[in-house]
Amino acid sequence: MITLDTVREAKEFLVGRIVAEAKQEGILLSDIERKMLYFSETDWTLPDILKVNEEFERNYNQDEYEAKIAGLIRSFWKSTQADNEEELEAWAKAESKLREGDHYLLVMIDAATHSRSRYSRWLPSMDSTLPREPGDKLRLWLIALAVLFGCFVIKALFDWAFGPNWNHFGK
Repeated sequence: MITLDTVREAKEFLVGRIVAEAKQEGILLSDIERKMLYFSETDWTLPDILKVNEEFERNYNQDEYEAKIAGLIRSFWKSTQADNEEELEAWAKAESKLREGDHYLLVMIDAATHSRSRYSRWLPSMDSTLPREPGDKLRLWLIALAVLFGCFVIKALFDWAFGPNWNHFGK
């Protein structure tokens, strides 16, 4: 069992999976790109991260980098989803640990999950390639029950307005 009790352990787990996915796909990650996955202004990070960040800002396109990493994250989920549920649970636990702070890696994780707007956040994820968020199944059941309840309410309103034989109305 993988222990992910600290931010450092969580970050090293996630970065390790992203780097492994890049190798598997034949995508080259430079040392600067790999180190930027550890970037944080407030939490644990690499000791030389400020120097790495300056180099990154000078020589790399941030949007391209974020898209590249988000693609690797999506690819990891797709390849892992079919055969390793434990790995996905460890990913979710590590991600949850990082969400306690402010980490650059979360920007790319959110980009990979097609981060939903605040108005549709309560809806369950319909993308089967993404890991389920905590509470997705509960929200799905609650929505199904709400729709079912709504149908009964509409039927009751029609019965009240048009009488119990309203379905014969107009025949």
